Amino acid sequence: LSRCPVLNLGKAEARAAVKELVEGGLPKQLARACTLCMKCNTYCPEGLRPYELILQRVSEQKDRQKALPALLPYFLLGVPGPNFFKDLYAQLKPGEKAILEKWGQLPEPSREVLWIGCIGRMFCRDLENSRVLSSLPKFSPKNLCCGELHYRTGQWEAFLANTQKLAGALNRLDCERLVCYCGSCTTYLSKIIPTAAGIQFPFETVSLYQWLLEKVRAGELSPQHPLAFKAAVHESCYVSELGEDFADTLRQIYAAAGGEFVELAHHGNQALSCGAAGVVRDFSLLSALKTQARRFAEVKDAGVREVALNCPGCYLTLAPQSLVRRIRLRYMPEELLRAFGDDITTPISGLLPRAALAFARRAPLVFKKVDPKTLAVT
Repeated sequence: LSRCPVLNLGKAEARAAVKELVEGGLPKQLARACTLCMKCNTYCPEGLRPYELILQRVSEQKDRQKALPALLPYFLLGVPGPNFFKDLYAQLKPGEKAILEKWGQLPEPSREVLWIGCIGRMFCRDLENSRVLSSLPKFSPKNLCCGELHYRTGQWEAFLANTQKLAGALNRLDCERLVCYCGSCTTYLSKIIPTAAGIQFPFETVSLYQWLLEKVRAGELSPQHPLAFKAAVHESCYVSELGEDFADTLRQIYAAAGGEFVELAHHGNQALSCGAAGVVRDFSLLSALKTQARRFAEVKDAGVREVALNCPGCYLTLAPQSLVRRIRLRYMPEELLRAFGDDITTPISGLLPRAALAFARRAPLVFKKVDPKTLAVT
């Protein structure tokens, strides 16, 4: 904890905080400021996962045992009741829904298969028609996800149940490598699920970024429309889980696509969060806005007005404040596919009004509470 980029604890304070965590408490420094960014896992000399212990203590607070905001289960795919992702999928056009139905079917045996997670399904038309990804069969049953939101909200039983469902589907694949469109899916399939749930998948899991870089190095891909912007690199929380190789891969494929990139003051294992995960700590948007403000200040200090993001969650979380600050967000999966020759007809920016519509329909959930015992994945 003494190496946390947010808490700024001295070693004595950090030792006392860890002792309190182990003994069942939630230190006030963490209760007030922890952004639940997972970085402490990187620095534990014993290879433990302090993040999970902190999240456990957060979830054990007395008020959490009685009731939770109804918006929390709204984001957990598989939990009974209204769901954010189902609301988004309902807005798709008939042709797009047909693509999702196709992706729900088990593909023919193939050396590599592309796994597309919950947000990626909103770009199904572009990914289905992608020239860059044409060699990859697509698999993405719309009722499944990697379980990131279940895990990061501390809903362990829901996470494990979701994992069992996911493993039941993925273990039927006949492939050597699963290429993940989303970095979160890469993290959970390769790191979190094997560690937290004890499930090993029978294939290698690689990120879209690694796959693209391999194709570039093999001479099979080259920029058709090179990136023409200069941006700061924002890394999502899970980059520290995937390690320095993944962070280097991001920068190498970004550069191979022709862009110019600068580092923020906090990057790599010290990168700051977008603020989304920290909402679980106190269910306050104010804390998220403060976290974002610090991040945007670093962008300004870096001398750029654009930010390269590798996570859809970061994009959707940072987008409202970026508009106010006149900082442009670049969602790199679509930027890279465009650079290497794809047509992007459904950019992630189009998700903002769709998400707003979904929230507007479920506005009453803001004022409701749910029993934590009801958050079971079915």
